[in-house]
Amino acid sequence: MQVGYSALMSRLLTPADFGLVGMAGVVLSFGSYFAQMGLEQALIQRTELSDDDVRVAFTVSVLLGITCTTILWFAAPLVPLYFKNPHVVPILQVMAVSLLITGLSATAVSLLKRRMAFETLSKIEVASYIISYGGVGLGMAFRGHGVWSLLGATITQGILLGILAYWNVRHSIRPLFNWSVFKPLFAFGGKVSVISFLEFLGANLDQLFIGRLLGVRMVGIYNRAFMLVYLPVHNMTTSIARVLLPAFSTLQNDRKQLCQSYLTTLSLTSYIVLPTCVGIATTAEPLVRVMLGDQWLEAIPIVKIVAFVVGLNMLSTFGGILFESLADLNFKLGLQGSYVVVQALLMIYASRFGLIGLTGAMLVGEVLRHIAYLVAGRRLLSYSLFDIVSTYLPAVVTALVVGSASYGLTVLFTGSGVPALVQLLAHILLCAFLLIGMLTVGINRPIRMQLDEHVLSKLSFLRHARPFSQMRLTVAKVRLRLAQVIQRKLLGSIVGNLPGTALRSLEEVWGWEAVKPHVRTMRTLSLPTTQYYSFPEHYPPYFRRHKSFEARLAYWLCDVCVAPANGLTWLPNVDYVLSESIGDVRRLMGWGNIMPHLHLLHTRRPTQLTETGLVVAAAPSPYFHWLFETLPNLLTALEIAPDVRILVPTHYPVFVRQALALRLGDSFSQKTIVADEPVRIPNLLLLQTEVDAGFVPPIAVDILRTTYIPNYEQLPSGHRDIYISRRYAPRRAMANEVELENALRERGYEIVYCEKLSFAEQINLFSQARTVVALHGAGLSNITWSPKGLRVLEVFPNGYFNDCYARLAIQLGFDYSYATCGQVQGKTASGTISVADVLARLPTLAPQVSGFAPVLQ
Repeated sequence: MQVGYSALMSRLLTPADFGLVGMAGVVLSFGSYFAQMGLEQALIQRTELSDDDVRVAFTVSVLLGITCTTILWFAAPLVPLYFKNPHVVPILQVMAVSLLITGLSATAVSLLKRRMAFETLSKIEVASYIISYGGVGLGMAFRGHGVWSLLGATITQGILLGILAYWNVRHSIRPLFNWSVFKPLFAFGGKVSVISFLEFLGANLDQLFIGRLLGVRMVGIYNRAFMLVYLPVHNMTTSIARVLLPAFSTLQNDRKQLCQSYLTTLSLTSYIVLPTCVGIATTAEPLVRVMLGDQWLEAIPIVKIVAFVVGLNMLSTFGGILFESLADLNFKLGLQGSYVVVQALLMIYASRFGLIGLTGAMLVGEVLRHIAYLVAGRRLLSYSLFDIVSTYLPAVVTALVVGSASYGLTVLFTGSGVPALVQLLAHILLCAFLLIGMLTVGINRPIRMQLDEHVLSKLSFLRHARPFSQMRLTVAKVRLRLAQVIQRKLLGSIVGNLPGTALRSLEEVWGWEAVKPHVRTMRTLSLPTTQYYSFPEHYPPYFRRHKSFEARLAYWLCDVCVAPANGLTWLPNVDYVLSESIGDVRRLMGWGNIMPHLHLLHTRRPTQLTETGLVVAAAPSPYFHWLFETLPNLLTALEIAPDVRILVPTHYPVFVRQALALRLGDSFSQKTIVADEPVRIPNLLLLQTEVDAGFVPPIAVDILRTTYIPNYEQLPSGHRDIYISRRYAPRRAMANEVELENALRERGYEIVYCEKLSFAEQINLFSQARTVVALHGAGLSNITWSPKGLRVLEVFPNGYFNDCYARLAIQLGFDYSYATCGQVQGKTASGTISVADVLARLPTLAPQVSGFAPVLQ
């Protein structure tokens, strides 16, 4: 609406008309900061507001309005001494009346903002704007009143805004002046007023310098270029900004929540503002031609620079609101004062380059100010550099995409003769499509979530509207269907249909006609069972207390395909994978990194294996999963089919060979088959992999102990106290682990690096353990070999938790405890341990006893 009004008025008035109002507006803004003295912000910021506060604020506002109007009226003849244009005097005298009008209405408007009645305030502003600008302003302009039409619209809106605001608030208008009431308002509002005055200087240095050095026409050109960008961007951010001061003020005692709200505001606003400004910059020529007309073509290069000036200015607004909400005005005062000085120096230097140079100086100043607000915000809210990068990255990436596409369209239209209006519409549609479409990109997922949480969910008419909810569901279905089609085209039918139609269990499909020829027989190896974990009652509920294990099955298959690298098993010419070969779907979809192999399986023909005897796959995996999921199946296969051969890939962890060599002895080479590419196997023994990774079936422990420590029940009590260090581990290693190692070594603990021990050495070591202390990690799997009476202390860095070793320890009958310590960390991040916390949780130890022989010779 404002943009349309601006476009019409630009065709009815001359650059000189806008220049005169711009000059008068600079002086009027100067007076308005003294006419308010920050009372509006003071009323909003106070935690408690009395009737006397309102009466005093209204009384002072009216008195200040009368005073400033009078002073400005009589001081107007002095203004031409600076601007060198006497026509500005009567315009300024008439515009001075608006200060009195503002004084009468400011209290009512402030109370509406304080009550967060923004819907009411928006209706008032829209109604007053339509009547004053659409009716009075345009009507006077069409009748040929020139510059006075701009003044008529401004004064009419001020009157209507005041009347409608008071009608909704109806506060007391009885005069009252009480110093004890006024003093706290003045203490806050006075600083706000000084800061606002400095902001006025910073915001109007451009027009002050342009008006002084380049004349009224250049002021008009700059003013129209500035407003062309300012109006759409300002309207987007003002509705957010006016909510923030009361909202931030309510959170001033909760810095963590305030930090989150501040960064969310910056993230959402920058996602709209930065791409919009980039789009305006690349669309400057058709935008000026359509909105302003051919008489304003000199504004085109100015629009390109001003787009970024306005964008940064709008984002810096939130930094200022943050400091006001926390009443930390001294810093804001110093920052704004420094900005005015630096900006003035930049403009003095840039004045030699004309209007473009002065506009460029404004851009440099805005960049410096915005950086200063971000740096200062860290002092108040303690956010990190990573937080800032994460906040702005979606907006910057989207702006680059929008800008590149819009610039390409501009190049395409150059010299084509396409009308400016068509060009502008094409740019708007392209930029809007990209702005919305980029929300589907992964990097913008936080923006989507924030929009849904902080915008869409707050709009009651949308939240409860069935058509809107249905539309969102329909869009989600279309996006999902499109993604599935693209997946199948790019990755093939197996990967493209995961995990639903491309994953089948032999229990489900072995009776199908297409499957029957591939299944010789099936045997149940163990019955279903339920394992209970007797954690103490005071342990949190996320220590899971029970698990039901399915029956353990073995399948004798023929003519099937296997990938040695991960054990994936599928039937030839059938587009699904046998779930028994995968176990946990998470391995398939993510942490096992099997998806790329699936794609290769679909695109490469498996090699026919010459071995005609029975084969079992030994897919390598991380130590915990190998020990409890893969190795028990291999050991079982060797028991039920002694002649079975083991399929392994060329490259596998050393513990895979060591574990199998302990069982196979010198026959390891004869018993293994090596292959890298998928192979087609005539006869395969497939043992079901546990579905829930992290849960250890009791039968798996029995198989391991029976194989490697057959005399486990006769093991003597442990005598070695062990700390499993992760100093050389690539994940979850702690920065000060050496300090913990030294402290534990002084208390008689052995420091162990499991990755440097062979499989046999780990069995021998842990079969003599009395106490095991460890950061959460795969080394704790070795407590399987430990004798009865073991005490386990597991350390979780804050921010990471997994109860798999806790369940294992309780399942084995050991004494388990845990400690959480260190800084908040993610799964793979490094951090620090609180050594004192760990030492305080150590079990009480008895003297060590020596002379025990290892269980494996």
